[in-house]
Amino acid sequence: MAFTVSSVAKTVFGNKRVYDFRVTADAATQTINTGFSTVESAILTPESMTTAAAKLRLNQDVSGTVANGSVAVTGVASGDVFFLKVYGN
Repeated sequence: MAFTVSSVAKTVFGNKRVYDFRVTADAATQTINTGFSTVESAILTPESMTTAAAKLRLNQDVSGTVANGSVAVTGVASGDVFFLKVYGN
């Protein structure tokens, strides 16, 4: 299973690139490749979620292995929908 990830917006804020994604989960964990070489921060905004235990790991995959430019999402449920705003280079 994989998350459905769609790009909502891409812009520049100061000297950082900012990407907005809309994510629909169909599993509890997934690694999202952002296209950045390094993710500096990320913000998760719920749209419709049944859990409150979502966690983000920056520049790692779900197993904890270094994966620059990725965001690992854990603790979500199938059907959860959220927005992910990612700042990076």
